[in-house]
Amino acid sequence: MKICTAFLLVSSAVCCLAQSSQLPKLHHIDVTQVDSSVSPCDNFYQYTCGKLNAENPIPPDQVYWGVDGELTAWNRQVLREILEQNEGPNPSRTPNEQKIGDFYAACMAQAKSGANDLAAIQPLLDRIAAIKDKSEIAPVLAAIHSSFGSSWAGTDNQTDVAMFGYGPQADYNDVRRVVGGVDQGGLGMPDRDFYLKNDARSKAIREKYVVLITTLLKMGGSSPADAAGDASTILRLETAMAQAQMDNITRRDPNKVNNRYTLAQLKELTPAFDWDAYLQAIGAPAVPLYEVSAPDFFRELNNLLVNEDLVTWKLYLRWQLLLAASHELGNTWRDAAFTFTRTLTGQQQQPPDWRRCTIAVDDYLGQALGQVYVARVFPPESKARAEKMVKDIEAAMGRDIDSVTWMQPATKHEALVKLAAVMDKIGYPDKWIDYSSLTITRESYPENVERATTFELKRQLAFIGKPLDRTQWQMTPPTVNAYEDPQTNTINFPAGILQPVYFDATEDDVINYGAEGAVVGHELTHDFDDQGRKFDVNGNLRDWWTPEDEKQYDERGACIAKEYTGPVPGVAGVQQNGKLTQGEDTADNGGIHLALSALEADLRQQGKTLEDKDQLGLTNLQRFFIAYGNSWCDQIRPEAMRTLVLTNPHSVPELRVNNVVANMPEFQKAFSCKVGQPMVHQTRCRVW
Repeated sequence: MKICTAFLLVSSAVCCLAQSSQLPKLHHIDVTQVDSSVSPCDNFYQYTCGKLNAENPIPPDQVYWGVDGELTAWNRQVLREILEQNEGPNPSRTPNEQKIGDFYAACMAQAKSGANDLAAIQPLLDRIAAIKDKSEIAPVLAAIHSSFGSSWAGTDNQTDVAMFGYGPQADYNDVRRVVGGVDQGGLGMPDRDFYLKNDARSKAIREKYVVLITTLLKMGGSSPADAAGDASTILRLETAMAQAQMDNITRRDPNKVNNRYTLAQLKELTPAFDWDAYLQAIGAPAVPLYEVSAPDFFRELNNLLVNEDLVTWKLYLRWQLLLAASHELGNTWRDAAFTFTRTLTGQQQQPPDWRRCTIAVDDYLGQALGQVYVARVFPPESKARAEKMVKDIEAAMGRDIDSVTWMQPATKHEALVKLAAVMDKIGYPDKWIDYSSLTITRESYPENVERATTFELKRQLAFIGKPLDRTQWQMTPPTVNAYEDPQTNTINFPAGILQPVYFDATEDDVINYGAEGAVVGHELTHDFDDQGRKFDVNGNLRDWWTPEDEKQYDERGACIAKEYTGPVPGVAGVQQNGKLTQGEDTADNGGIHLALSALEADLRQQGKTLEDKDQLGLTNLQRFFIAYGNSWCDQIRPEAMRTLVLTNPHSVPELRVNNVVANMPEFQKAFSCKVGQPMVHQTRCRVW
């Protein structure tokens, strides 16, 4: 229940919205809403989340649900109101309001009409069909990359586009320049393991994937007989690419993806691909250096270009275009794609059109939409309070670095210099993206997507050859997430996550430091996790650790990796690899320590302590931990859990609560847990 109060302007703004629409319930932390049938010392996640999860099952159109899902749903409803207010033609709309309103209107109109918009990509399909020689693959690939998908936005596993990804990449050795980044890609499934594992579940997923390929090829004009045979060919080619890809654990080491090539060397690496034609067609500026994430992948890609016939490559490009555009071509295309999505995630229903179209506007015009969102729900008072919390937690990190006994003075000095240089980005950009050159109309949704993709690619490529811009954001303001970027040495918290349950203007610091404070500490710790610690104060990949300190760090990191390796709670037969999740697990464990240290200092300034009790008899320390546990009350479908464990470097919610608190003597003290109880680990792992 949202309480309308004048304590901060955000409260009245939210309440005004609530009066004009059916906003979803926004969860606020209630320290009394615990599962009292479970001891906090036996299973703290169940204690803090069992009751809440039982009362809020996953809706059929959701993959996961809980406090994070509720906030995401609330944010999207706010965005829906903004878009519907700007959906109709209105001469008083600002240029950005016209763009977001017409983009949304075109998306909704396509859904209502049931149109099949295959014609929107027919010119590209014709270009693929007209290829006469393999040398023509490069410019056609550039045209595909420029129209649908994000060829510059790599994931933890690959860049999810045809053949490979291309875009701006800060020079790992000198961030004073942005160079060309070339990343492994080419797969239609989320990760190489989906092609290579031979367990029954993986084989069943591949069978469903072949069905998807066959279906989309037929919808694109292939005969049923041709489509079935061609699907097998496509799977074979993508499997060969998967075998050549760097695995996602190796990929976590920045030294392994720091492979520096001149253009001449890149051409020698893949002589069968016409780089000059590709770079010219995509509009890439000339640069002296290219960062190639996985040279072995490109060597094998070259072999495939030589050994596979032209018919196979044309078929592959056709498939990748149909897959990339399938969500923009109409309801029947989305229905076909969703069948495979359901296999990967367990999602039972597609989201309603308004939500899908709202997400699309956020994806393609995120700062135009986000600027209006911020004005409604994130006033200056909220930003100022969040900024204070971040500064308090950075001060706690400084105290932590000073106090650790395993670091030498020289390494501590470098760490403190790096900490002092961290840039805090709170809520939204200081300078918004200028969309004035982008044309958006109400006539065609896929054409809007194509123009928006081309616009953003051009904007991204303009960074190449220039110094790294630390002020750029990788998330839109309404996003319920946060991130740290080691090359810009920034921590970033969009306005979307600075809302309840994480950051609550109606709550005291104890609750906010337990929820959002742990998020802030998490991102700050990433600056010094097993990846972030390899970057220096300027964001360059440089070893600034003494050999002994590096050894000490690695021993502590290995403890974390071992602790998180094992069965995933609630999903039979699924094992989590702690080496994949080590960075995030390190940040979870470090983040809550920093938040608690900052809270204790904050309370001390107010003449209070962690042992002070509320009217119910709960200490501030207990309330802090309950807030932390409550902020992770999220349920994930088993199918999605399996996919996440293979592809995602984050642990599942239960482990992000239980393993963290079980490493903390402060938690044992707060709830009087005894040695031998599950929430008291015999070996406590801690890096920061």
